[in-house]
Amino acid sequence: MRIWILICLACWLMPTVAAATVVDSAHAEQLYKSGDYEEAREAFLDLLDEFSAVSKDSTDYRAYRELAYIYDRLSDCCFTQRDWPMLKLYMDGMLEVTYAEQNLVENQLSGAIASGVARATASYLYDRVDESVRITSIVPLKRSLALLLLDSDGEGNVGDGAIHQYQRLAAAMVNVLEVDSGFYELNVPRLEQKIEEFTNIHAEIEKLGDLEELWLKYPPPTRVEGAPAGPNDSE
Repeated sequence: MRIWILICLACWLMPTVAAATVVDSAHAEQLYKSGDYEEAREAFLDLLDEFSAVSKDSTDYRAYRELAYIYDRLSDCCFTQRDWPMLKLYMDGMLEVTYAEQNLVENQLSGAIASGVARATASYLYDRVDESVRITSIVPLKRSLALLLLDSDGEGNVGDGAIHQYQRLAAAMVNVLEVDSGFYELNVPRLEQKIEEFTNIHAEIEKLGDLEELWLKYPPPTRVEGAPAGPNDSE
């Protein structure tokens, strides 16, 4: 399995025209929402291959959100099929993409401030950074559950607890990470309404195992601190 990450350059210009999505996920999303997870998984795998082959605007945060969405849907499909190794692998991809997006928007904001751009542009970029930081605070919760499921093979008290918390987290994320536009958009007001729920889920996950040890045992993809992720492939 190859994890494809966009090449991104530090760029402070605010997009002036809404870009189209890189791939059309409408059919795959319909399969997912219908509960046909086996077919949905195949459809999203096709989208992942298509996404990697298409030229993308690597300075547009929406491309990163689109790829994160594809990885997340693949993760959920693997969860329903109890395919723990692939669940972990797709969560690795989602984690790497969300950090790459955060790097991108933080660099864009820094460049904008240094160049003295208009207040509206700076405000737009502040919002992008705020959303990105919030998203990157949620994704590690889901990856921790993937590690617990992989390590326990989904069995015993740890496996049962991780399955329950994964379902609980998925329910909490409904209408928080929205996908109506073909890429993840964070609904900040709804997230803030559910902060206590996410906090409680985090507390329950920590009871299931030594998360720090698991993250050392199954390290996330390597990325360069302070720089956008490159186009390296991870097997």
